[in-house]
Amino acid sequence: SINSGVEGLDLNSKGRDRKALQPQNQTIGGFWKELTYKGLRGTTIVLPPANTNDVDLGGRLHDLTVSNCSDCHLYLLRPFEHATITACTDCTIVVGAVAGLLNVLDCERITITSAARRILVINSLEVLNCCFTPSPPLLVGDNRSCQFAPYNSYYDGIRDDLLATGLAAAVLDPQTQNYYVDERRFLTFPSLQCASNKWKLSVELAKLEIPQLVNKGDSNESGSAAGGVGEDTMQTPVLLPPTEFRILFVPLESEAARIRRQGPPSTPSHLSEKQHPDSVLGDDSGSSGDCSKGDQGEESDYCRNLSDILQLSPFRLPVEYERRALIGADRIRTLQQAIKADLKEKPDLQQRLEEELNRGFRDWLVSSGNLRQILDLVHMERRIET
Repeated sequence: SINSGVEGLDLNSKGRDRKALQPQNQTIGGFWKELTYKGLRGTTIVLPPANTNDVDLGGRLHDLTVSNCSDCHLYLLRPFEHATITACTDCTIVVGAVAGLLNVLDCERITITSAARRILVINSLEVLNCCFTPSPPLLVGDNRSCQFAPYNSYYDGIRDDLLATGLAAAVLDPQTQNYYVDERRFLTFPSLQCASNKWKLSVELAKLEIPQLVNKGDSNESGSAAGGVGEDTMQTPVLLPPTEFRILFVPLESEAARIRRQGPPSTPSHLSEKQHPDSVLGDDSGSSGDCSKGDQGEESDYCRNLSDILQLSPFRLPVEYERRALIGADRIRTLQQAIKADLKEKPDLQQRLEEELNRGFRDWLVSSGNLRQILDLVHMERRIET
């Protein structure tokens, strides 16, 4: 059942064996225990959330391994028992939820979005972890320019994944029927309660080691050598500045997302800071983001999707990071309103403006390297429709 939900496309090598894009599974008693993606180059993989038929009756979870991949976008939207990402370069990886350890080893320039009970980073360079974790992330070995940020995405199914991995608990009150109901989106689900997110409390193992004792007579000579090895050469992991924080949109539209898109664009007025459907214990989070249409013009698709992420995500962003996301939406809204106002005064400019915008967008796709992922997703959608 897992293989049926995995599709990938490599545009750089048409003659490549399609089996290389499929996960390499190991079965134990008929259960696919290990799900492995290995040696992928320049491709996009989308593993959608599990359907009812995909859930193992014994409650067992898969182990995930992603190794030796480069220039890939992997959206692995399932619950896992453990996950290992090793020797990957220039990748964006979304891991649904991990009940145990997320191990990142020997990776360079990758971005990981995940919810995991524990996160371990070993000998990695320029790794950005946008995460939810109830335990402080641990860094071991030679890690350089690694950063941590709060969880930055959402997909329909994450609530079930969090419950399956034990990272969240459903809060049910038989007397008050404590369910969050969103009339606009036709959704009804129990509130979730998560532990506080320890994403910004990363710990370096080297700094926890006990320093060697030095004789008083040798303190001038060996003291500098013993104490100077670590602090000057080791680069402490830093928190991603809010100005660099970006929301990651998962390129997968579920049936619930289609209903939300077809519904009215207004933001539910009953969803306030005190009425957020989920709670995070001890988290320094802000209010639920309101990216509604405002007084002028209609709500854009970007604002609608951003509003869904900020309101439906079980993890509430810290105030400064949420504010940064909303500032980007405000800029888009302001630009759209300015363009509409100019076109009302000069309707003959519309066609020329559209051509310039399309040309600039195509140039950006090529220069940023996102063209290949867009083509992957387009071909993937066509195969699903046929």
